[in-house]
Amino acid sequence: MLDTLKTVKDVDDFFKELKELFTTKHIWDLIFCLIFLVIAFIIIKIVIALLHKAAKKRDMDPSLVKFFVRIIWVAGIVIMVMRVLSLLNVSGAGLISAFSAAAAALALALKDNLTDVTGGIVILFTKPFVTGDFIVFGDHKGFVEKIDIMHTYIRTYDDTHVIIPNSVITSTEVDNYTTNPEIRVQIFVPVSYEADIDHVKEILFGVCNSVEHVINNEKFSPKVWLERFGESSVDMVVRVWTPFEFYWPVYYGLMEGIKKEFENHNIVIPYNQLDVHLDKIEN
Repeated sequence: MLDTLKTVKDVDDFFKELKELFTTKHIWDLIFCLIFLVIAFIIIKIVIALLHKAAKKRDMDPSLVKFFVRIIWVAGIVIMVMRVLSLLNVSGAGLISAFSAAAAALALALKDNLTDVTGGIVILFTKPFVTGDFIVFGDHKGFVEKIDIMHTYIRTYDDTHVIIPNSVITSTEVDNYTTNPEIRVQIFVPVSYEADIDHVKEILFGVCNSVEHVINNEKFSPKVWLERFGESSVDMVVRVWTPFEFYWPVYYGLMEGIKKEFENHNIVIPYNQLDVHLDKIEN
């Protein structure tokens, strides 16, 4: 109870001292403080500009840069306020007490979100993924647009924006497809049991070599295998590699190319069908 009364008294004294400043006696002190604030803001701007320059040179993640910028602004404003109060001979005890009470109330209100904040700091500094990466998380897959202190923002291929709490994303498996410059495209192709497998493989290799952006070198080259025997088909598998950004053009290029070439060479792609036989019953 006594602590609460002391806090109220400190805050009241602070505002009384602040009111007394707006008199003719202290007008020059206020002008001096205004000049100090202008210079301080200029210094903060210069520090932030240097940070952006260093981040660009080191190829730092934009989300991490924004995080540091926020810290600089908050720290700079707090320092400026305390310094101005000192120049004006105003006791900062009331302001500190008010800030402390507000911080305690805010921490209590946001206690359930502290794990999100911790998760955001972990993501920003450990960098399991960065802005621009393509990740798969649960049922979502897309490009990381922004990593905030509490949430990660993902843009999917259908241009849907998904907002994921950082506490969730740090406690679940995330696949980052951008860590390697090449990505594998895999397609299963069913053909009839009557088809000549060697001829089918020759056609599939031809399609792989005709699609733009398919990599064909010593390390990565198209592969065509007989994968399994199905109930009504022999299933072939086509595996090719491509630069990450061309995954979907290569995927759809292979699908269209295989369909057209199979039609040109009369290769049958089986589909489920039901044969009904009618027997004539004689009386």
